[in-house]
Amino acid sequence: MKAMLLALVLVGLSTGCMLFVPQETLYLQSAQDRATLAEVKQRLGEPRATIADQAGNPVLVYQVRVDDPGSRWSWTGMWCDEYVLTFDRQNVLRRWTHQSEFHGGERMPQYCVPGGYPSTW
Repeated sequence: MKAMLLALVLVGLSTGCMLFVPQETLYLQSAQDRATLAEVKQRLGEPRATIADQAGNPVLVYQVRVDDPGSRWSWTGMWCDEYVLTFDRQNVLRRWTHQSEFHGGERMPQYCVPGGYPSTW
C-alpha cells in the first residue's frame, strides 16, 4: 500500500511540474539538433537580438516578459525568461540556455536576467 501511494505521489508531482514548463522550453527541447534557424524564427518569432559567437556561429536571444499581477500571497511584478540559442554553420540549433528572473514591483526592468543580455538592444 505504501509503495502504491508513493508511486501516485511521484506521478502527480511529475505531471504537476509539466504544467509549469514554458511552451518555448518544450519546443526547444524537441527542436535541438534538428530545427533550422528559419524554423525556430517561424515558431518563436523575431528574436530580441541576433549576434555571433566567437566561432562566427549565429546566436539568437529571446526575452519573454510576463506581467504578474500578484495576489494576497505574492508581490506584483513581472517574470522575464531569457533564451539564448546557438546554431552551427549550417544553421541547425545545437545549444540553448534558459534563465528566468522575477522582478518584484518592476514593470519594465533594465535587465531581463542577471548576467544576461542587455534589454536595451
